[in-house]
Amino acid sequence: MKTIHKFDWAAKELEELKLKNLYRKFRVLEELKGTRAKVQGREITLFCGNDYLGLSQHPRLIEAFQRVSNEWGVGSGSARLISGTSKWHEALEKRIADFLGKERALLFSSGYLANLGVLSSLAGSDDLIILDKLSHASLVDAAHLSKATLRIYPHGNLEYLENIIKKAKVRRIWIVTDSLFSMDGDLAPLPELVELKNRYGAYLVIDEAHATGVFGSTGKGVSEHFGVSDAIDVHIGTLSKALGVFGGFVAGSNELIEYLINHARTFLFDTALPAPVCAAALQAFDLIERESVLRSQLWGRVEQLRKGLKGIGAPILESRSPIIPVVFGDELKTLEAAEFLLKEGFLIPAVRYPTVPRGKARLRVTVSSIHSEEDIDRLIFAFKSLVSLADKNS
Repeated sequence: MKTIHKFDWAAKELEELKLKNLYRKFRVLEELKGTRAKVQGREITLFCGNDYLGLSQHPRLIEAFQRVSNEWGVGSGSARLISGTSKWHEALEKRIADFLGKERALLFSSGYLANLGVLSSLAGSDDLIILDKLSHASLVDAAHLSKATLRIYPHGNLEYLENIIKKAKVRRIWIVTDSLFSMDGDLAPLPELVELKNRYGAYLVIDEAHATGVFGSTGKGVSEHFGVSDAIDVHIGTLSKALGVFGGFVAGSNELIEYLINHARTFLFDTALPAPVCAAALQAFDLIERESVLRSQLWGRVEQLRKGLKGIGAPILESRSPIIPVVFGDELKTLEAAEFLLKEGFLIPAVRYPTVPRGKARLRVTVSSIHSEEDIDRLIFAFKSLVSLADKNS
């Protein structure tokens, strides 16, 4: 009997990815301690994570997680509307709402699921969702899951956005954007978006995933940075980046949260976050609110690295965030740059299509407050060698 290989087509497509330098594979960390890790027995420094404030291994978070796991175990056992809601979920949702100055907040098991749940439940077939072209994949997927019409506007092009709104003949308009764009490291023009949504009676939905804890005088995000927090209709965030834990959340009016509890499928049918995770997140919010030195140290390291990379002629984008893209364009050159830096002791994976547009391959360098000045200087020196090598080969 002839053996049938049902996934031959997949093998062929994977080979095509390899030929295009778009194939991806895991790189296993054998140990992890802050920004230090071990890969294949070698100690390396990470400049690729989203633990912007170094809270993932903060003693207070670890102690809270351990203490509550001893009392509650490490899982929740069911969805929130069955038996999955604990006093820890209630306390964390209240903490998030108070932190952001909103009426209510609702936890999801990840930021991705929060985005999927919000847009797919709020927007209907008579609605229009308008997305910035560089919005995160989870927002794009969420818009497709909804039955709304989807339109994309060029990154930051408010004139184009307004023309879409003017021509729209729909029940509701949802303007949706990241507040801090994860691959370019730039900020959404939130004041202008607020003005547009007010002028045309639209809703503004923002994803503050990479900005929570980092931007604003008290770490509330880009909306606080621009002074428009009260004007945001739907505020989405994550616990898994600067907060150092795991999970996502949505904050807004009481009616919004009640509606999501009853309609968001990624909330209704998903197992709740474990109580220890909620307990650790509570500690993270306390640290963000009370320890402003974490942010000031982060911004000091960001400025040190940006100034150094600019000084050696590295092809960086003009962002003002802990995300510093070094754009090589060509996929193979970017892969070779990543391998060069790995040999020098730094893990910064190559980011390629479809994560970024074709021809825009880059190294996405991210900074943490727990990087030392010496870490930054060593990375700048490695990039200097890389840039010199590239100039010789060009």
